[in-house]
Amino acid sequence: MKNKKFEISTKTMAYMAIFAALQIVLEYLTQFTPTMPNGGNISFSLVALMMCSYLMGACYGLVVSLVCVGLHFVLGLATFYGPLSLIFDYLLPLAIVGLIGFIPFLKVNKFDFPIGIIIVMVLKTICHLISGWYAFATPLVANLTYNVPYNLATLLTCFILFIILYPRLKKMIRI
Repeated sequence: MKNKKFEISTKTMAYMAIFAALQIVLEYLTQFTPTMPNGGNISFSLVALMMCSYLMGACYGLVVSLVCVGLHFVLGLATFYGPLSLIFDYLLPLAIVGLIGFIPFLKVNKFDFPIGIIIVMVLKTICHLISGWYAFATPLVANLTYNVPYNLATLLTCFILFIILYPRLKKMIRI
């Protein structure tokens, strides 16, 4: 990723709107994946935020991620369990995903390995563990049992989708 200056133009706003819309549409599709009882599912919709951040820059990714948090609540895709849950289940995890563009690719031969996806998903899982601990008073073992499986599945799904989609979109999207 090149260091891109954050500049709002008609073109960047259109791309940001497309990535936000794509994330929301994909989030609706995650309703068909297995869901944990109190929330949490295989959120392959995060790949749209990752693409935005890597293709446009981390600042754009952060803005789109925070817009999507608001849209999740407005459209009924998120549930308010209190301020700690809001911060550690929604704001912080999606902000971290939006900032993935700051983590450069790891070059392996001619292949760009998106190591940022692994780092971001670990940080996202830690946020959910903190939420489980403070917002829901869940013991650590139960918290790990609840959060790790769907976050690991999200990691694998987003990683595969990213590897398939990124090279194609990189050729098409120029900011």
